[in-house]
This record gives sequence, C-alpha cells and structure tokens, in this order.
Amino acid sequence: MKRKTIIAILMAMSLSGAAYAQKANSDEVLAKIGDQVVTQADVDEVMATAQPDQRAYFSSPEGKRALVEDMSDSVLFYLWGRDNKLTETEKYKETMAQLEKRVLAAMAMEKILSTVKVDDSEVQAFYDEHKAAFVVPESVKASHILIQVSKDAGNDLWKKAQKDLVTLRKDILAGKVSFEDAAKNRSDCPSKADGGNLGFFTKGQMVPEFDEVAFSTKVGDISAPVKTQFGYHIVKVTDKKDQSTRSIDEVKEDLRQQLLQKKQRDVLQEYVEKLHKQYEVTILLPEKETVSPDKK
Repeated sequence: MKRKTIIAILMAMSLSGAAYAQKANSDEVLAKIGDQVVTQADVDEVMATAQPDQRAYFSSPEGKRALVEDMSDSVLFYLWGRDNKLTETEKYKETMAQLEKRVLAAMAMEKILSTVKVDDSEVQAFYDEHKAAFVVPESVKASHILIQVSKDAGNDLWKKAQKDLVTLRKDILAGKVSFEDAAKNRSDCPSKADGGNLGFFTKGQMVPEFDEVAFSTKVGDISAPVKTQFGYHIVKVTDKKDQSTRSIDEVKEDLRQQLLQKKQRDVLQEYVEKLHKQYEVTILLPEKETVSPDKK
C-alpha cells in the first residue's frame, strides 16, 4: 500500500473526528513526537475503521511500521497547528462547537438506551407468535444438462435437441460417461463448469416446467428430457430437504437484535416527544405538501 494512500486514510479519519487522540490510559508507546505519543491503542482505533484489505496490510510488520510513521507525520501537523495558535481561530471554535453537539447528542442517546434490554422470554414469545416466518420450505439440489434452443427456432432444432439428450441420457445410465463430464462437455448452461450443479433451490425459483420435474424426480435419478423456454434439459436430483422450521436456538440472537433495535427506536421516539414538550422546537420551513391521490 502506497504511503500517500495511508496518509489519505488518516486525513479522512482526522476530518471525521475519528482520529487517534492521545489516550489517558497507559499503553505501549510506538512513537514519540515532541510531547505527544502514538500508542498501540491509537493504532487499534485506526484499524477498527479501516477496510478489510487495509487492516490486512496494517497487520503485517511492514504495514504497521508504515502506519505508525504516517500517524507520527499527522501528529506533526497537530503540533504545528497548536503552536501556531490555530485553536484561537473562529473556525476552530466553530468546528469544536459543532463537534460538541454531535458528541453530546451521541452520549445522550447512549445513556438513554443503556438500560434497554431484551430478555429470553421476549425472544421466545416473538418466536412463538411468528413461527410461520421461520419455516424453511422444501428444497431440492439438482444438476442439469441444457441444450439451448432459440425460441424462434424451427421444430427440427427442438426435436434434434430432445433426441440428443435422449441419447446422452442413455449413455449416462449405461455408465459410458458420468453426468458431470457430460455436463462439462455438452451443456450450454454456465453451470457446466461445476458439472451442471445448480445447488439447492425452492419451488418457484426455476421455471415451472423445470420445477415440476426437479421436485418429482427421486434422489439419484435422471429425468427424461424436459422442454422449457431455454431449450431441453435432463435433470439429475442429488439431494432433497423436507420443509422444516428453524429452531429458536438458530434464530435467537438475530431475533434479540431485531427486538432490541425496535425497542431502542421506540424509546428514542418517546424521548423525542418528551423533549419536544421540554424544549421549544420551531421548524422554519414550509410544511410538506400533501399530494392528492387523484393528482398526477
């Protein structure tokens, strides 16, 4: 990763208020710059907001060294700004005032939401009331070989595709060639690269004619040629899964998070309503115009 790329990352973080401020806690010091330091905690903060590929680079000895060097360079600008009394400028004061508003608002919401919890009984109750939402429909795993035929092709081409697949199916059943090899060599579908494997799918994901054959064919069997809008296929069913319901243990943590977010939204909305009564709010913009349903 180029040095200027790292500097750009650090500049973006600094401008967003997420820069590595000096920590009060004692930590491993990685660099000293005047009366300032860069610590492991500072590096960890940068790592937490970096993209995955950036984190991978920064995790290497070379990348970490480059990161600390650029963080040190950025501290130099901080020192210059401090010593040149930029803290006394109106722009600095306005920026800090805006930052204070954002930080205090975030801290206030964090404080308000700190007691919002979702216990196991709430999760269980929601699961029981919405059990239908956790039903996993019947699915089938299948592979296919497609001989593609244009919709505008004449009957001769359609018949030829059907005949070729009848012959190919016989060869596969006789053991002359495996289904997978036949798919790789003869199929017109991109799935041929994986031996025709389509993976698992549920009803309605494939065109109706294909669906009907796939779900009615036994595991291990190969269907007779089936015609769809794409051409003719032969289908090999390799696995099936009956309809099932995801257990509470499978979905518990996802549900807890969903319920927690809803509770948090509700609590914040309640506080907004309370605070509207406590503090006067005047929106100095026109009311949103309501469009009549019959207007176009």
